[in-house]
Amino acid sequence: MSIGPSAYQFEAELAKGFPQQRRDRGVFYTPWQVAQRVVFQIDSCLKRDFLLQDGLADTSTWDSICRRFKIELPSEIDPQQSFVKILEPASGTGVFLIAVLKQIHTNILSVARNPQQGNARWQKYVAEDLPGRLHAIEIMPDAIEQFQKLLVPFLEDHGILPQDIAPISIYCGNALEADVHSELGSPATVVLGNPPYSAASTNTGEWIRRLLRGQTPETTELRSYFEVDGCPLQEKKLWLHDDYVKFLRVAQWHLERSKVGVIGFVVNHGFLDNVTFRGLRFQLLDQFDVIDLLDLNGNSKKRGTTARLARDESVFDIGQGVALTLFSKSPSAEKPQTVRYGERWGPRVSKLKELVDAPWEQLVDQDIIPTPPHYFLTPRSFHASGEYSSGIMITDLFPQGTSTIVTARDALVIDTSRERLLNRIQELRDTQVSDDELRAKFFPRPRSSRYPPGDTRGWKLPSARDLLRTDANWEDRIEPCAYRPLDRRWIYWSPGMVDWPRGEVMGQMRVKEAFGLVVRRQMPPDRPCNFFLVADCLAVDGLLRSDNRGNETLLPLTFRGKENINRDLLPAHLSDVSARSLMAFAYALFHSGEYRTQFAANLQIEFPRVFLPPKREVLLQLSELGEQLISLHLFRETLESDTIELLETPIAPGHPKHRDGLVWIDRETPLAQVDTDAWLFHIGSHQILRKWLKDRRGMVLTKEEIAHYRHMIKAVQQTIVLMRQVDESIKKLGGLHRALGISKLK
Repeated sequence: MSIGPSAYQFEAELAKGFPQQRRDRGVFYTPWQVAQRVVFQIDSCLKRDFLLQDGLADTSTWDSICRRFKIELPSEIDPQQSFVKILEPASGTGVFLIAVLKQIHTNILSVARNPQQGNARWQKYVAEDLPGRLHAIEIMPDAIEQFQKLLVPFLEDHGILPQDIAPISIYCGNALEADVHSELGSPATVVLGNPPYSAASTNTGEWIRRLLRGQTPETTELRSYFEVDGCPLQEKKLWLHDDYVKFLRVAQWHLERSKVGVIGFVVNHGFLDNVTFRGLRFQLLDQFDVIDLLDLNGNSKKRGTTARLARDESVFDIGQGVALTLFSKSPSAEKPQTVRYGERWGPRVSKLKELVDAPWEQLVDQDIIPTPPHYFLTPRSFHASGEYSSGIMITDLFPQGTSTIVTARDALVIDTSRERLLNRIQELRDTQVSDDELRAKFFPRPRSSRYPPGDTRGWKLPSARDLLRTDANWEDRIEPCAYRPLDRRWIYWSPGMVDWPRGEVMGQMRVKEAFGLVVRRQMPPDRPCNFFLVADCLAVDGLLRSDNRGNETLLPLTFRGKENINRDLLPAHLSDVSARSLMAFAYALFHSGEYRTQFAANLQIEFPRVFLPPKREVLLQLSELGEQLISLHLFRETLESDTIELLETPIAPGHPKHRDGLVWIDRETPLAQVDTDAWLFHIGSHQILRKWLKDRRGMVLTKEEIAHYRHMIKAVQQTIVLMRQVDESIKKLGGLHRALGISKLK
């Protein structure tokens, strides 16, 4: 069955007329096949684990359930109330609600002796039972109106006359606020839907913020997503404020109050294995005895890195991958916990077809056992975890560090030309230029309908301009910055123009001869573990990768005039080794292919670890190679330069391209000779010889820029050679385990 195009008409109209509002509200509605499968699995769970023969159509009371399973009646619930109380907290145009009604209709007819009896029971159910059992919350009145237009013809097609259609309880409000739940009354036992995804959530009210931390006005004994095993998440940054996480917390809160029930959600699949969500995962595992997870993937940011990913599509029109999730807490005290996982890749049409046709056991076919400390809800192999944990976390060895700079407006405050950036700031200070002119010039595409173009909650163009005009030293705020690998630019580094300047630590990078190590806490599982770099100036977010899974961390060599090293972690034979040598050793180790491969699963989830060798000469030998890598990546290595001929051709659209051993900036103009290995070389997610030129499309390169690019080529080529030398040296020293004193697991 298809519910037809009318269900998606509102989304289409919103996308056309109000695209920003659509993004802000997360209005990307669910395909019928997805909603139908979620509803079917909830229905099956109620029949199997709750012994409710009619599933979602069951009319058993709480009193009968309590007597059957010998459980206590929750304090908020009337014993004669229907046990099955269904809630969709972000109903949109009602695709899930229609799927529920269809399943109820199917259930009623399937147990009837004949069609006449089935139709009579169905009409009675709609008239008498449905209003108290099916509830929804939706923040957009137009979406509710669209649902009503969908509901009436559906019920008419299923034998219900218009005058017999009882109203369904749809509350116009925000499910992330307390008031609407007060209207709803007692907690639901079935919560389902596809809540909106919005990392930049505007739902920041006190009630939902406290609920995420396990607090409500009534009690403080709820689960906190900010804790694992009773211990707080020890992190400077937490990414638990996406709207879908908040809706999941609301759903779990309903079942905390009812003590039993089922959640069926379609959510961002990032929570399955993102380290920051370990508190969420722990609390779900602590409450539910059946957890089924079907990862449908479809993350557009991962596309193209492998043949499998190149064919992968999302099941609906968002860039984020999604997962179907089922969480069940049955009334049976003896039910053991099961956690099952499955995944699907490929075109949208094939995924949707499988959701319709395939048995659930075929889709969700792997039993997994989530374990501390991260409680991942995906299958993972951590054979080397014991070995890896014997190393020293790089952030413990070099304890002073900071996240990289987040400007929130790179195009305004960062440039390849210092003069061009200075002129831009001068224009911002110019009282003869209006705010509207500047908005049109620098912010042609507004981020949000809530603010004028360019403005955010914490930054307003008029206020920023006032600060610039009153700053007597405004011309001194321009600093060099590491923007992308081997790509140094200029940044206007001022708290009034940059959202997160990281002044305390980044200020250390302005002194002569300063440098630091740049690492990431997590590396994408679909890429090589190559997220390591050094910087000798301010480091900007995106240096290694731009995504929503955290940013880079800079660990400076010195902090406030002293070496940034925790010597308490050093063994006696290395106690007098300089911080510089230790950082160079770490940099060499991180460029070992064997290290990256051996500990890939661990590098994907936490900061890299360093293994201090039992022999001093091993450290010193590798640190020499590390110093060479550092010199290359900071352009301190003097390389022979070729004769530079000025090119008058700008870098054309669709270029650069690599062909016949040359880099071409248009169809007819080669720039330099580059071998394939160097052309394909990545640091982090950036293919650096391509990225540098791609970022300069439309520009005519100066002689200095051409010389720099050719210097980059040689630096990359020598990096590849040095990486081989690192592995060869480790091999000659007895291999990774012997050279570094790592005990092999048996």
